Amino acid sequence: MRERASCGLPCRMLVVALGLGVLRASSGAAQDPCRHCLDGFRFLQSSVVPDAFANTHFVNSTGGGMAVDLTVPVRNLSGVVVDSLHGNIGFLLLEIEYQKSLGRWLALRVGANGVGRVGTSVEALVASGASAAFGGSFGATVPIWHRQRFLVSAVGDVRRTTAYEIDPYGYAKGIVDNGYNENTKQLLLGDVPINRWTLGLRGAWGIRPWIGLNASIESGMVDAAATDKESLTAIGGQVGFDFGKLYEVPIGVSLAYRGLSGPGRTADVSGSYRIYELGVFYTGGSQFTIGGDFFLSRVAVREESVADLDAVQFRIVTRIDF
Repeated sequence: MRERASCGLPCRMLVVALGLGVLRASSGAAQDPCRHCLDGFRFLQSSVVPDAFANTHFVNSTGGGMAVDLTVPVRNLSGVVVDSLHGNIGFLLLEIEYQKSLGRWLALRVGANGVGRVGTSVEALVASGASAAFGGSFGATVPIWHRQRFLVSAVGDVRRTTAYEIDPYGYAKGIVDNGYNENTKQLLLGDVPINRWTLGLRGAWGIRPWIGLNASIESGMVDAAATDKESLTAIGGQVGFDFGKLYEVPIGVSLAYRGLSGPGRTADVSGSYRIYELGVFYTGGSQFTIGGDFFLSRVAVREESVADLDAVQFRIVTRIDF
């Protein structure tokens, strides 16, 4: 009768070693420190209020919206207003950011974004035209004060965007006034490079394991080809709630506000300068969050005769912390 094969003591030792390795890996994953937390509170992502953390992360934001109740002045080719009509403006947006931690006191980040705006009716299209902007950014975060519940960081960012604008009314009026030529042709489609430099402070406060505050103030200059350098200041604040810590429900909710002041506030193609945000996120993953941001914003249109608009927007946001 053939004896049963046995690996003996070496085989049993290998099995025990593998088991201990699995247990150690599981324990390490469970105790993996949160890289986006203060005193047990995990801060939620915001599309309007940037955070103060210098950890490595990747963020993707995709969405769109609508500016409603646009009152359009109807002008003849002499520029005289003869009537007024109503319309809406639609927005599309894509934004990504990658930040790399180079140590406890420095993180560098790069980003890319695209924004589109177009009137959803003939009247709105004639009044506001159509716009699209594509650009990139480079920035740095330097934590300057870090405690168990508090974090303050100095930040700096450089952004360059090229905005493409279609102006059908200016094109038609130019042909009537000067005929069709190279200068008139440029009135239909123009490109405007926009550069922005900002410096500021960002802070975070973990009040309790289920609630935290996030705030930022940044100021700088906007340089567009069509205008001189203009100042811009952005102030924002966010409060977040983690219901997973209160009721064991893996849902986080945040409320945020951002306001832009200064003559450079309308340099963005969307023109939003006052934004209220409601964010709802799934927080069940240890280093991954996904959710939606809902916005109510005030939008300034470049056309001076068109009043500021109220806009609603929605974005799907994902964030991975490494």
